[in-house]
Amino acid sequence: LTICDDQLPYTWNGLTFNSSGSQTATLTTAAGCDSVATMNLTVTPTVTSTTSITICDDQLPYTWNGLTFSSAGSQTTTLTSAAGCDSVATLNLSVTPTVTSTTSITICDDQLPYTWNGLMFTSSGSQTATLSSAAGCDSVATLNLTVNPVVTSTTNLTVCDDQLPYSWNGLTFNAAGSQIATLTTAAGCDSLATLNLTV
Repeated sequence: LTICDDQLPYTWNGLTFNSSGSQTATLTTAAGCDSVATMNLTVTPTVTSTTSITICDDQLPYTWNGLTFSSAGSQTTTLTSAAGCDSVATLNLSVTPTVTSTTSITICDDQLPYTWNGLMFTSSGSQTATLSSAAGCDSVATLNLTVNPVVTSTTNLTVCDDQLPYSWNGLTFNAAGSQIATLTTAAGCDSLATLNLTV
């Protein structure tokens, strides 16, 4: 006879079994003679298993063997094995969270359009990209982009003709006129400086 281990202890014809084995009972027949009966008992143990799974948080709630997980944790369920006995299955669930990051960058306007993680910027602003982390889960990356404009300035200056040639911001004037110098701001962007020179 085969039984499940949750049926132990098992009693048969006055014999008690606490595990698999063979025992013999001496009984009396209806005619009053000895009857020797032997029981060969096989006990099928409870099957136990532990499974560890890691999922991304966007897969929650997660269902497994009738269990529902709303967060990381461990749960156990009792199933039935192929032999008809208990099978205790445990799931240890790990949840990888969505990775979020925010980056702030300042560029000069001559660097527009600006591309970052597949996003295209044509001006200052904020955009978010959904990428994949090393674990294969969502990674939400936000870029706050600041664009420094070209700085412009105009200077009007009068000099005497004996001050010619006149030098200003790397420009040389041999006569009255207007010239533009391209300089660099403290932020490293273009600065267009115009000098209107009167002689």
